[in-house]
Amino acid sequence: MPKIRTVEDLREAIRDLEHQNYVNEQHMRQRVTEIADRLKPVNLVKGIFFNLWGSSEVKTNVFRMAAGMVTSLLVKQFFKKKIAK
Repeated sequence: MPKIRTVEDLREAIRDLEHQNYVNEQHMRQRVTEIADRLKPVNLVKGIFFNLWGSSEVKTNVFRMAAGMVTSLLVKQFFKKKIAK
């Protein structure tokens, strides 16, 4: 900031500082709104869910477990029908 020598320079500096203050307030309001939105329960659950499912290794392991469970159920049903006959 340049040195203030006259009353007009002082007024201009005050206007600049007030504008800067306004811009900073708007930025802070926007950040608070974003943080409040992220902290909503629905968004927290979504974040946890996507973090867990984000890894391809986790997806592969879950898919294998599900395939194993389905295969196990099918085999049980098949043998129950064979034994019942």
